[in-house]
Amino acid sequence: MERAEFQQAKSFIERDIERDIQLAVVSENDNNASRLREFGIHSGGGNFLAALGLLCYTEFAGKLKYNHLHASQNFNRFFDELGQLYSDFRQENDVYDIFRCGLAHEYYVKQTCTIAMFGGSGQAGIGSNDVGRYYFIVERYFRDFQLAFDKLEQDLFPSI
Repeated sequence: MERAEFQQAKSFIERDIERDIQLAVVSENDNNASRLREFGIHSGGGNFLAALGLLCYTEFAGKLKYNHLHASQNFNRFFDELGQLYSDFRQENDVYDIFRCGLAHEYYVKQTCTIAMFGGSGQAGIGSNDVGRYYFIVERYFRDFQLAFDKLEQDLFPSI
């Protein structure tokens, strides 16, 4: 992949997810929510589609970096680059199957899960709570993904 193609993909990914996050932010205001309903637009962002997109983008990034034959290996290796909390969670859970394949093939995580646009700070964008219920926080995952994707760009296209 050429640098220009990478930057085009990066721009698409960022605009795609950021649009849903901003729609959720804007729609939280009662006046904005009323206006959106006038146009037939429901409050919130596309939580499920944004989560699915982020998981697919994680696999895409892993393919760019590692180019494994198996998609799950590309996903898992890049997922671990999102941070230690992610890597630790994946060591205990089959994230690729439960989350990525669940959302891609069944349009739902394969276990009980809450998918939210926003959530608590100081935690990963994906995980499980004290009672073992899974969660996916789009905004948090996206921010961690962006950092890892920026690093990928530096690795693929070092400045001369």
